[in-house]
Amino acid sequence: MAVLMIAGSGRGAGKTAVGCALIAAMPELQWAAVKVSPHEHEIAPGAWEEVDRGSEKDTGRYLRAGAQRAFLVTASEDAAGDVVRVRKMASECDSILMETNRESADLIFNDERMIRLAVLAGSPRDWKASLPGAAERADVLILTTGLFADGLPAVLRRKRIFIFPMGAWTSPELIHFVRGKLMA
Repeated sequence: MAVLMIAGSGRGAGKTAVGCALIAAMPELQWAAVKVSPHEHEIAPGAWEEVDRGSEKDTGRYLRAGAQRAFLVTASEDAAGDVVRVRKMASECDSILMETNRESADLIFNDERMIRLAVLAGSPRDWKASLPGAAERADVLILTTGLFADGLPAVLRRKRIFIFPMGAWTSPELIHFVRGKLMA
């Protein structure tokens, strides 16, 4: 299985937009998209599958982008276990996109082709507390909304960085890089 992890600096940074753009750019993969949210939702904690492609929720956006299945894993003590259950439910998919800052992919995915992205926007002092570890583990940083590499902590400036203006969520270079990692 190919695994694409996407972390981000906060609401509106572009995590889902980048994920949707990459799913749409790689239709040769059969995607399951999983959004792990630490926030309470109008559903019981655990895993919930989106079936409405017209939904304006992030899970609906993933379906419209080309994901075969889309799930929301909500705040629970066993979010990692919920992701493992979702993976089994979507066994027909050969690729999984997981949007989260918190869950360690190493605890969930073994020996898979994996790439980690971090979508960063705004000032580092305003980032979610869960982001620094996820950004340090990321293979690639995507900077949006006017953020530039010189505004990043030194440890992050050594990473592969793509800079996109607001509204541009991918590029041929990013697609080529991600595809190369996932299909190696």
